[in-house]
Amino acid sequence: MKLRSLLPFCLLLCFNLSYPASGPSSFARDDHSPPKPSDPPVYSRNPEANALYIQGLEYLSKGKPWAGGSLENARKALKLFQQAAQKDPQFALAYIGQADALDATSFSVSGSVAPGKVYRQQEAAALKAAQLDDSLPQAHSTLAEIYYDNEYDWSKAEKELRRVIELMPKAAAPHTQYGLFLGTMGRFEEAEAQVKLAQTIAPQSAGPNRAMLQILYWQHKDDAAVAQGLEALSKDQGLATHFFLGFVYIHQGQFEKGIEEMKSTTAVGDAGSLAGLAYAYAMAQNKTELANTLDRFKHHPAHDHVPYRLAAVYVALGEKERALSLIEKDYRHRSNWLTRLKVDPVMDPLRQEPRFKQLVRKMNFE
Repeated sequence: MKLRSLLPFCLLLCFNLSYPASGPSSFARDDHSPPKPSDPPVYSRNPEANALYIQGLEYLSKGKPWAGGSLENARKALKLFQQAAQKDPQFALAYIGQADALDATSFSVSGSVAPGKVYRQQEAAALKAAQLDDSLPQAHSTLAEIYYDNEYDWSKAEKELRRVIELMPKAAAPHTQYGLFLGTMGRFEEAEAQVKLAQTIAPQSAGPNRAMLQILYWQHKDDAAVAQGLEALSKDQGLATHFFLGFVYIHQGQFEKGIEEMKSTTAVGDAGSLAGLAYAYAMAQNKTELANTLDRFKHHPAHDHVPYRLAAVYVALGEKERALSLIEKDYRHRSNWLTRLKVDPVMDPLRQEPRFKQLVRKMNFE
């Protein structure tokens, strides 16, 4: 999932890898007896592959930087999933594990790799998984993420998202993510309908509220967006909610509230949230804190992974040419932040600029 710079697509479908696979890589118990409580879950017919995969899941659970995990664990998980696939080449979930581990290594923290350097590997792993088991939702959600985040192929992304819904019609997450996709395309009525359906399916989940927060913000419906953000926070304290809520407050001119929300997201230590804080200070015209935060950002080892977020700072400062150069750089890097270019209120001051219009056309938004 490309959480790379604090959950842009949140193509965080949040699918749980830890259940037995269907299709070619599944294993049916011959005696139909229930597993003993002490039995490890069975994902592969090959016991060695199965054990490696379970180890990989354990390391991956501790290898997600956005949740306090370490890149070292993510890299260890990647090796274990690769070894599992070597032991059992028909093991579809092992390829999904590789894609997820690669995603964790590209989150914008110290020691990470640029997203543009790994998405082709992720795509290859997801395509292999789909080839082995087309009914595996994770394969299609990963492909949707890559087509959306990195390849900017909207028709392919939508096809994969609809396939996930076809496979999991009663799950909230696929409808939520399809709603976010539709929102970034400017198809707001359809987007809200999908997220409302997700809210009906999972009323206790913060995910649909967080998605609706963004969709309403993109439409400049700030008061309604804040209400959705606060409802999401009443269900969980997800950093992504604080991050996006911060932008809404800033858009409203409530700079102190926006700054506090952005400050809370920097605890993870990623470059994207630090740039978000710099944007808040720029909009608030707090030159001292802006200078301090930009200095921290420029010394961050992964600062070059999120040009779009730095561009926002220069938009706030009125330095349009500098902002446009950074956005164009992000396009060359195949960044996932650019997927919101068509609707992001942060970029409104650039919309009449010829270079901006050219990039919007190049990304097939029109």
